[in-house]
This record gives sequence, structure tokens and C-alpha cells, in this order.
Amino acid sequence: MNAGSPSDGPGPPAPRSPFSDPRAWMLLVPVVFGTGMILAGGAWLIAVRGTSGAASGATVTVTFDSACAADTMRDRLLDYGIPGEWQGADLTLTLPGMPGDDLVPAALTAPGKLELAADGAPVPYTLIEGGVQINITGTPVSLFTMKKDLPQTGLSAKLDGVEVEVESVNGNELMLAARGKDSTEALRFATDRVVQVRHPLPCAVSVLDVKPAS
Repeated sequence: MNAGSPSDGPGPPAPRSPFSDPRAWMLLVPVVFGTGMILAGGAWLIAVRGTSGAASGATVTVTFDSACAADTMRDRLLDYGIPGEWQGADLTLTLPGMPGDDLVPAALTAPGKLELAADGAPVPYTLIEGGVQINITGTPVSLFTMKKDLPQTGLSAKLDGVEVEVESVNGNELMLAARGKDSTEALRFATDRVVQVRHPLPCAVSVLDVKPAS
């Protein structure tokens, strides 16, 4: 559910929450790491792993059409540092309390299926780790480390059926570019991709309703 251009979204959009405007969010997420974090001419302080529980926004109950992916979405919430509690197909969670936190429920439902190919032939891989880095130009990127080296030329990538830009391949490291209308939106795209690919959903699931927790 990433808002933005079709090439940068992680998958089909899901119903939106009414609680805030769809702007960039999630600067305080555990999956973000790296050095030289200069974005758009200003320094962003980005928290590293260990910020779990930092969410301080509204508490909402999200109703999904199925609870089949509850365990995987629980893992995604841990990566985001957002507490959540399941009861059947209902998830009660505390939003991050930042602009764009209404994008959280839909981000949880993206399948997270990363497909790689070289010259039209599928490239199998085993993911070891994923994280967000800031490259030498000050742009956020999604960095994935695989068990084995990847083809150094002709490699293409699709996330949930949508082609994404391969910025570079270095041995077993794959760097995917993140494009957005500004640096914070690009950072959100890069972060969502990492969380979703680290924890791909085992089944299709969508958001039916988002409302304030009772």
C-alpha cells in the first residue's frame, strides 16, 4: 500500500484510514540503518533497531477479511516498532503518531513477493537480511543480502508484480532504488519494501475497516 507512482508501490492499494493525511511516515522504524543520512539538504535523525514500542499515535482496530496472515503481520509490526494485539481477524494497534500513519494498515497487507530475473530467466535466491540505507547521493535505498551472489548484469526485479529499479548489484547484495515526490516519501517506500520482503504474506488479505479502538 504505498502511495505514489505505480513503479514504486508495493502492491494493490487497500482501504485508507480516515485519521491523517497520506504523507511520508515511519522515520522511527527499527529497520532503518546506515551513515551519511543527509536528505534534501537537511539531516534526518533515523532510529536504529531497538525502538520497538515507540508508537504514540491513535489506537485503532483494523478488521481484515481473514486472519490467515496474522503471524506474518505480527512480525511486520515488530519491524516497524508498533505494538499490536489480534482477536480473530481484528488487529488493535497503536499508530506511530506521525503524518501518514494512516498508511500503516494497508502497508501490512502487501504480499511482499520479490521476483528476480536475468535476461528473462528467473533467478532463485535465499534472503538473509534486508535493511534501509542512504546511498552516497543522499537517497534512501532498500538493501537485500542474499545467500549467494547474484548476476552482475541484466538483473531485473519485480515486487508484487510491479517492476522496481535495480540500483546496483554487488556480489550477493541487491540495492533497489526508492523514488518518491520527496525524500521522506522515498524513505517510506524503501522501508515498506524491506519490511514486506523480509516477511512475505502466506496468503492474500485485505483491510475491511479501520476505526478507533473502543
